[in-house]
Amino acid sequence: MAFSPVKTIKKNPRVFVLKTVVFIIFFVYAVTLVYPFVWMAVNSLKTKFEFYNDVFSFPEVPQWQNWYDALIGFKVIGEAGETTREVNMLGMFVTSVLLVTGLTFFEVMVSALTAYTVCFYKFPLRKIVYSVIIFALVVPIVGTLPAMYRFMKDTKLLNTIPGIMFMCVNGLGFSFLLLYGSFKSLSWSYAEAAAIDGAGHFRTFFQVMLPLAMPFITATAIITAIGFWNDYTTPQIFLRKYPTIAVGVNTLAVQMERKTEYPMMFACMLLAVIPMVILFACFQKTIMKNMVAGGIKG
Repeated sequence: MAFSPVKTIKKNPRVFVLKTVVFIIFFVYAVTLVYPFVWMAVNSLKTKFEFYNDVFSFPEVPQWQNWYDALIGFKVIGEAGETTREVNMLGMFVTSVLLVTGLTFFEVMVSALTAYTVCFYKFPLRKIVYSVIIFALVVPIVGTLPAMYRFMKDTKLLNTIPGIMFMCVNGLGFSFLLLYGSFKSLSWSYAEAAAIDGAGHFRTFFQVMLPLAMPFITATAIITAIGFWNDYTTPQIFLRKYPTIAVGVNTLAVQMERKTEYPMMFACMLLAVIPMVILFACFQKTIMKNMVAGGIKG
């Protein structure tokens, strides 16, 4: 039995050069993203003298005390009317984890219910509701702050966890847009089959459509969690009694510029960033895959 010789594939030198140039560009871009974190990590382990002597050198003896001082020693004053209390970085970290977990869960669930309803159910003013949601995302939030603050204060929701939940969870934000496009990519035949089997609207949503959209919901939840974690404006204004880690880092940046405690400031910044970096690194494929697959469809 005769075998035909294997055909050799000629490499196009132009394609090779193009790939090499693209690789170099993206490699340099990746270095510019990673370098600041490495630089902060190195300088967070220095003494003040070593930092001011040479910001690009390595510490002679790693000063892990800076990280301990950042986690336990640095404190922010939480205000609630006439009463105040000091909260260290560890306490702010716990507050942020609990707050972000609750906000993300309720925001994603409410957004999923809203997107599912607007996507699949026909009711009067359906298109107007969608347009109003898009318009609300365009309006700058700064213009609504005075009215919102007055409302929260008059209803006794200021500086309370239920109040911040009520204000942030609405189901009409960016999560709605992502999940609306995700549900648009699903076939309604699954819901019809469930209805034939006797499933009601809620059972169809929670047992059929929600599991099908779970990859999209997971990606949306991660993006939402990162947004809540990095938000310091809302807790700074409406939740001064319970400082979050974003509020702490913002306060620290102002204080340390006066005290010139830059090594400890870098340690605090890394403590605030590391959880979200780990979360994104673990789910980056899920986020990229489902953001591209979902899209935004009108």
